[in-house]
Amino acid sequence: MNSETLAALSDELAALSRAGLPLDRGLAALSTELGGDAVGRACRDLSRQLSAGRPIDEAMTLALKGAPPHVAALVRSGVISGKLAESLTRLGEHSRLRLRLSGLILDALFYPGLVLAFGLCIFAFLGTFVIPRFISIFADFGMRLPYMTQVLFAINEYAVMVYLVVPASLVGALLILRWVLLCFPAGRKIWWRFTGAIPIWGNMQRQIHMSLFYDLLGLLIIAEVPLHEAMRLSGSASPDPLLTDAANAAAADIEAGKPLEPSLLEHHLGTPWAAWIAGVGASQG
Repeated sequence: MNSETLAALSDELAALSRAGLPLDRGLAALSTELGGDAVGRACRDLSRQLSAGRPIDEAMTLALKGAPPHVAALVRSGVISGKLAESLTRLGEHSRLRLRLSGLILDALFYPGLVLAFGLCIFAFLGTFVIPRFISIFADFGMRLPYMTQVLFAINEYAVMVYLVVPASLVGALLILRWVLLCFPAGRKIWWRFTGAIPIWGNMQRQIHMSLFYDLLGLLIIAEVPLHEAMRLSGSASPDPLLTDAANAAAADIEAGKPLEPSLLEHHLGTPWAAWIAGVGASQG
């Protein structure tokens, strides 16, 4: 289930809960109105699970295939505390934040990629139609060319290969490598270490996923989920396996009685300032 569908479904559930309406019948009516789109299908499946008498957190786990574990935890805590509508509203807000930040990553990739592709096409055009004319002119005059110009002309003999085929092959090989690595856990860690080492891009990627981690951690703590469990759930929601491992290790330390601030610092979960703020908040309850 993607973040957009989860956000829309959370909003509808929150509205029904806030109005005190039966969730199963409300979702059934909503699924009829929405038809066969993703949200409509999710409403229909969830309505069936609720009509079968299952608790809402269990029903969401069964009906929403691919929903991360923190969804059920937030809903369960909302039911226990009697604040289901508030928990669902927070879940929708977090899902929309996740969607916006994912869009930010795509936007950051789009412009440089477009400029690079456009530049390569220009070089290929020049190498195919313009530079060969200069090569003929220089040859007719019998001019002795500088070494770098000779190198440029030598490369130009394979302009399409150099400027189009080779870059496209590299991109294709990189995509295939990514697909292969993401098929198994150790490979996913290798890929994330590689992308994390890319200047500027790696740091931006890390900061975006860290901000989502802390946003979800805060939501789970507000929902009165135990800190160590909230830490694990927040880590499991991240696509970054390195962040997930760090969150699991920090959760184990906290469960063993270690204070929050040194646990965050030891496992590189945020800056010292963020760890100090979190530690102060934990000490004050």
